[in-house]
Amino acid sequence: MKIFVFLALTLGLTTVSVASPFTNTDSLKNSLGFTPYYSSQNPGRKLKVAVLDKGFFGYEKEIGRTLPAGTRYVAGPVANPENLKVMHGLKMAQILTAMMTNDLRASQWMPELTLYNAFGYSNFKAAIDDVIARQYDLVLYSEVWEYGGNGDGDGFINAEVNRATRAGVIWVNAAGNFALTTYNGPLTTVQDNWVLLPDQNNALALRCQAAAGKKCSAKIVLSWNDFKDDVEEGTTKDLDLALTDDMLNVIQNSALKQSDNRNEGRPGFSKYPREIISAELSPGLYFLRVKNRSNNFTNRDQLRITADGDGLVMPSHSRGESILNPADNPTVITVGASDSDRSSTSFFKDKPDLLAPSSIKLSDGTEYRGSSNSAAIVAAGLGILKSREPRMTRKDLLDAVSSKHNWEQRGLSLNLLGFGPTGPNCFVDVAFNPIPEQIRDVVARGGVPVQTTAAIRVMVAFDPILLVPGLNRQLLNDMIVALPQGGYGIFNRRAMIPPGAVEVFQRPLEAGLCRPTPVNGKNFRL
Repeated sequence: MKIFVFLALTLGLTTVSVASPFTNTDSLKNSLGFTPYYSSQNPGRKLKVAVLDKGFFGYEKEIGRTLPAGTRYVAGPVANPENLKVMHGLKMAQILTAMMTNDLRASQWMPELTLYNAFGYSNFKAAIDDVIARQYDLVLYSEVWEYGGNGDGDGFINAEVNRATRAGVIWVNAAGNFALTTYNGPLTTVQDNWVLLPDQNNALALRCQAAAGKKCSAKIVLSWNDFKDDVEEGTTKDLDLALTDDMLNVIQNSALKQSDNRNEGRPGFSKYPREIISAELSPGLYFLRVKNRSNNFTNRDQLRITADGDGLVMPSHSRGESILNPADNPTVITVGASDSDRSSTSFFKDKPDLLAPSSIKLSDGTEYRGSSNSAAIVAAGLGILKSREPRMTRKDLLDAVSSKHNWEQRGLSLNLLGFGPTGPNCFVDVAFNPIPEQIRDVVARGGVPVQTTAAIRVMVAFDPILLVPGLNRQLLNDMIVALPQGGYGIFNRRAMIPPGAVEVFQRPLEAGLCRPTPVNGKNFRL
């Protein structure tokens, strides 16, 4: 994966005056290298951009204000529930607009923007039909599906996305925010047809850590790897899901009967290999249990359990394998958040393709983080590149972003780093007041001082070799060190470093920060 920073290419883009509801987009533009583009006189070709999302509540009042004049809204063939007043898609469109334009200049250039209601499969498919028919250049989809795919880039959701990418559409997808609340495992059946899960009582532990007097609004999805590319094809493989309290008393269950009837529509039946529970949970410990109802699974079958909701903790989550579809699609550009531990990753699929900051602030000081924001930021940057060079493909865009920087290096394993975290499989951050002089620069770049088993170091989301341009490592695990006199140096991992020097390391594959990402109690949730 690569850190997203814009390259100072000679493109010509000017912008129209547009307001922004966010207070930090200008600083994001500067830090990511967007700013030089806005002063050029040649705007390039007007880009056709589509934002697909499940909710754009309030968009009408924002057209011509925080969205381009002429923005089109497509409701889709199936009406949304009347009480669904989701603003997620509106925020994504506003971020993209703010990042692609400069509200300090007036000109004739602005992307042609369409908002597609993609709530539910029928609307999702209809949106893709229209995107292809109207030959859109770029799609921003800041959502993932907890079901519909098998974790391998296949399934009926990815089949639809493949139609768009085969037509030449650049599809930018958020990685999702399920890094700490996804469990993947084999379908091993034990006594009484229960499926073996990693915690006590053949269960998966789930904890609600809501504040006193609050509850966790939880959406829990069980799926297994029998989704077909054809949405009409079903399955005879059948699992049930139960949510229990800490005494194993069942609070709620989902026990649909799976069917391979293409015309299945009977109450209590489903064509799809998934079960869903939605519940309001009081603070405390809960368990998830899975029952094998069909006994026709093989040793190649896998299940996945995801939990979505603020305050939820899954102690036995699958570290490093939490990318859901269509973010697992190899033909899309998957974007993760470099500043959020919840941002999903997949070591085996080499996803996300790009990492970018996600912190977006409103005028009241409220801060939102998550891969949704990062995807909107990256989509804006890639859109600017493609507006000037319309023939640029997915590979061209990724090459353009990474060609002048050493971004191919992954975070190393803890085994190669030679030290580990002091928290429970996570690094505990260290608060300094004031911040020591030698690490102020890297902290300003997003670094976090952390306690390790070998003294305090600074963890960053990118390869720290970027801090010392022009230099190369001799060995893969050579250290990048912030020097007491200022600047940075490269040292062999076995070498003595100067007194007062502090190593800067990329977040390793196995561990992130212990603390949850601070978001003032709110998130742009997927």
